[in-house]
Amino acid sequence: MVAPALLRPGAKRLPLVHTPADYGIVFETVAFRPPDESITLRAWWMPAPSAKAAIILVHGGGDDNRSLPYADGLALARDLVAHGYAVLALDLRNYGESDASPEGVTFGDLESNDLIGAMSYLTARAEGLRYGAVGFSMGGEAVLYAAARDRRLEAVVTTDTFAEARGVAANFVSASTALPRFLVVPLLWSAEHLHGMPLGRGRAIDVVGAIPPRPALLIQNEADPIVPVDHCLRLAAAMAGSQVWITAAPPADSPLRVSQGRWGMHTQSYKLDPVGYVERVTRFFDARFLGTRDPGGIEGSS
Repeated sequence: MVAPALLRPGAKRLPLVHTPADYGIVFETVAFRPPDESITLRAWWMPAPSAKAAIILVHGGGDDNRSLPYADGLALARDLVAHGYAVLALDLRNYGESDASPEGVTFGDLESNDLIGAMSYLTARAEGLRYGAVGFSMGGEAVLYAAARDRRLEAVVTTDTFAEARGVAANFVSASTALPRFLVVPLLWSAEHLHGMPLGRGRAIDVVGAIPPRPALLIQNEADPIVPVDHCLRLAAAMAGSQVWITAAPPADSPLRVSQGRWGMHTQSYKLDPVGYVERVTRFFDARFLGTRDPGGIEGSS
């Protein structure tokens, strides 16, 4: 059972290392259920006065959770609230303080129901609220699945999100364990074919065609060793009118890059350039929720 253990986050849950209060954000801890399971999901609700919309903030895989320590997501939440967006940061099923599900992790597929449940919960609190989402890595996969299935999700941003899980699983496990890829590949085969790990479930590339004409902004760092840039470009090609921002990697001796080790620049675009990231993301959301102009297109890393 070594192989599936490498991919099953429920065996190791990282504590919530920060709360919104550490960033000066007024918040409330809330709980709700998704539409597909009788499980409880937990989240932080961070309101904004006269909010333009509510942004659902979705963590990545591994041992991540709603405190988003790897991407510095609570600092991003603070910045979004300062720009007039309410934020709901949730623990996906099988992560953080949310309940486990019978199926375990499905790499974004069933996790999309967690976002759908979040929107239903918030609608009951504030009728007429509009919704966007920001997701990191596997969280971005869940965001894309949710947008394909629920048109209430009006605008989506992903950072370093894969087109299909099977293509990046070896990179993820190698970074997590320091095992070389030639050992990881047979372990993954065993996990999937002998122990039923559902790597084939995480295939947003198959569903994202249902998202347009709602806008999508796909952010990808050029030096991400976990999710190659090709995944971002494939997703963009499958979504007519989507926008791509390829962010530049720092020098090899950058303190941030050195501190990340085998993970490199995976989900680090906000930490690399907080001002630029927030400006780009809020401009994108403002174009949807306020009707302001966003030039869109593909932005390079220069």
